[in-house]
Amino acid sequence: MRTTLDLDPVVLSAARAKAAAERISLGKAVSELALSGLRAPSSQFTTASGFPVLSGVPGRPVTDELVAAHRDDEG
Repeated sequence: MRTTLDLDPVVLSAARAKAAAERISLGKAVSELALSGLRAPSSQFTTASGFPVLSGVPGRPVTDELVAAHRDDEG
């Protein structure tokens, strides 16, 4: 379907790069990026307590020491 979109410049740049790398149309690249975002699982869910719970890296528990080491990181 043909339509007009107002894309963020960063999104347009990523779509153009994908289109060029995969030798596909810009429209197909935008569609694929949008669909991949729709399929991406949420990395956060809320428990009954209402606090967000994030999934971690298997085998790498978050310890008090790890939190203390990164507490003041900017990022």
